[in-house]
Formats: sequence, C-alpha cells, structure tokens
Amino acid sequence: MPLRSAARYFFQTEYGNYVFNCDNAMREHFIAKSQVSERPSTSSVISLQSAEVALIDCHEYDKYRKRLISFGLNENDLAIMGLRAIEEKKADLSNLVREHEIRY
Repeated sequence: MPLRSAARYFFQTEYGNYVFNCDNAMREHFIAKSQVSERPSTSSVISLQSAEVALIDCHEYDKYRKRLISFGLNENDLAIMGLRAIEEKKADLSNLVREHEIRY
C-alpha cells in the first residue's frame, strides 16, 4: 500500500493532465458532431475533423493508464487520481470562466 500511495502521489499531476485533455477532446468531439448533425456546413465538418484528431489525447491517456496499472496501481487508485484531477482543474476552470465570461 505505501508504494501505491507513493506512485499515486508521484504520477498525479501527469495523469491529471491526461484525464483533463481526454475529457476536453471528447467534449469537443461531441459538440462538433452535434453541430454537423444540426447544421451541416463546410466549417462544421472541418471542426469535426479537428475534433477527431484531438481524440488522440484519449489514446495517449489510455496508454498512460495502462502503464500505471503495470506499475501496480489498480482501478480504484486511478479513479481516485482522476477525481482529484477533475477537482483541481475544476477550480482552475472556474477562475478561467469567471475571467472570460460575458456579463449581461
């Protein structure tokens, strides 16, 4: 257990970046796909193609996740690390949204 705790601590930041990047790529892909479906246009298709390329981030996330499992971390460890990353990024994202939000 102490080794797994140390590994969670050591890999937290990098794993969090992978989680965040993949989550953003999936969200952007969903939005782009919806736009093509609702309002097909050349620009919406180009956006979808760009979003599909960004899904490479999810492949990188999956490779890194498997690497951490090979180091002895388990699904629960990765779930804890993922939640921690989302919570940390959520705070950062809230500040970013607040700074750039259009106020009515």
